[in-house]
Amino acid sequence: MRTRPLYAVAALALCTNASDPLSYHGGSILAMAGRDAAVLVLDKRIGAGNNLIGDECCRVLEASKRSLLAVRGIQGDVQSLLEDVAARLRLRRLEEGDEACQEPKTLAALVSVMLYGQRARGGAPGYSVEPVIAGLDRDGMPYLCAQDGLGAKMTSRTFVVAGTAAQSLYGSCEALYKPDLGEEDLVEAACGAMAAGLDRDCLAGRDVAVHVVSSTGVRREDRRLGREAVAPAGGAPAGFR
Repeated sequence: MRTRPLYAVAALALCTNASDPLSYHGGSILAMAGRDAAVLVLDKRIGAGNNLIGDECCRVLEASKRSLLAVRGIQGDVQSLLEDVAARLRLRRLEEGDEACQEPKTLAALVSVMLYGQRARGGAPGYSVEPVIAGLDRDGMPYLCAQDGLGAKMTSRTFVVAGTAAQSLYGSCEALYKPDLGEEDLVEAACGAMAAGLDRDCLAGRDVAVHVVSSTGVRREDRRLGREAVAPAGGAPAGFR
């Protein structure tokens, strides 16, 4: 008889997680800033609850040579938002020239207005997504911004995270981040933080896509994270493992 309240609590927690649209497909995003580069690491697993159904959960739009937009959430909303943003960028550039919307800060403002405007027009919840913007401004300084489904912005000079592994990613980023990292060390630190965070999330995968924004442009590489990726160059802090 005493176990019934425990079963009720477990069932309530299961229903709460199942009813969260942002958790249904899984996926996590991490963006980290270095001395002269920004790194975006995306979990590629896409699921339906606990079931694995694909490997491109978090989608990325290369808005310019210096700015990236990554989105996770309900896959229909993810695709719709990326298509809407790409169409809005094309329209802005037709009206204002090819140099329009090159700045990541401008891209973040555009996405924020679109997300809140979607809700304000009809009172509907809008997109069930979590966007993350990463890039370099015209002075070469990294810019990171994470938003919720209403377009509320959170900017940071160090790192931002989103997704089902967000809570554990905050801890691993705090442990592994160092200021003024070079490009290669920054990639290793970001991948190490992502590996440690995904280890604690049953809705995350092991394959990630790494996007690096630097003064030379944007490059992408795919990685499979493992235990060897947890410690970046220079070693992890004592007691972290």
